[in-house]
Amino acid sequence: MVIKQYALLKRLRIPHVKEEDIRKDIHQIESGIRGENRLLQKLNELRLPGPYRIFSDLSLQSGEWKVQIDCLIVTDRCCIVLESKNISDDLYFNENSDEFYKVDRAGQEVVYRNPYYQLLKHIRFMKEFFQLLNFPQMKVTGAVVLTAKSFRIRQKPTHYPIFKLESIIEKILHMYESPSSFSLSNEQIDSVEQTLWKKQSTFIHRPLCESYQISPNELIRGVECPKCGMLGMKRTGKVWTCPSCKQKSRDAHKHAVEEYFWLVSKEMRNRDFRVFCKVDSVYAASRMLNNMDLQVHRAGPKTFYTQKKDR
Repeated sequence: MVIKQYALLKRLRIPHVKEEDIRKDIHQIESGIRGENRLLQKLNELRLPGPYRIFSDLSLQSGEWKVQIDCLIVTDRCCIVLESKNISDDLYFNENSDEFYKVDRAGQEVVYRNPYYQLLKHIRFMKEFFQLLNFPQMKVTGAVVLTAKSFRIRQKPTHYPIFKLESIIEKILHMYESPSSFSLSNEQIDSVEQTLWKKQSTFIHRPLCESYQISPNELIRGVECPKCGMLGMKRTGKVWTCPSCKQKSRDAHKHAVEEYFWLVSKEMRNRDFRVFCKVDSVYAASRMLNNMDLQVHRAGPKTFYTQKKDR
């Protein structure tokens, strides 16, 4: 998702009142990705006596209930949910207020959502998932894994399953070896794996202008040059030309259309294309839109285009 925030920054006139919020979100998203990658790398050391499967970055849905799980380990004895948090500095988990916050090097408190309750929610979801698969006895457990390279846990309730990355293999072994009267065969684990892949759900995020409460009229319009990055390529015939570096392209508008869906709206009309890409001709715009891999919703002059659902 972070590529969308970078696209938004690129099309804003900097400085902008929302710039700091966008950059904070970029830092948080990129930090989370690094933490998840460290966790997956650590899990290469995992060895269990029975069969198991590791899944990362799962987006699942049950009715209206949607979850995104950083890491899931399905074993023959239990299912283990792992939530990755890549947060540095001094960390505090306050049991009385249910707050989770850090104190940075400047002494400032920064509050975050408590990952303990996020973990409990995902454990509840997976219990329901196994009930629907007719495996209600399957034990579901989990832990929050702190993946930052430099931090200290200053306060934490003893019953919170929150561990450092360096100890997570041993903690997983302990969870796996805890008493269980139920077990899955290798074939059943294969079936669970197939179901998890089938149940993968693509989350539909709101356009970023809506999320950050930015008017689309504030965006810098134009097609981006694939070589120098300038916004404002000129269309002559069937070719886009960059006024700055003279780079030519026949399909540079495709990325601009994708950015429109990310930033402005999930629907694009011919007029929207002409305004955003700075194209004068209705017919040229219609030709370019119809030649793209888009879903067409025909309604005469109100015809509009959307991205296909499998994207």
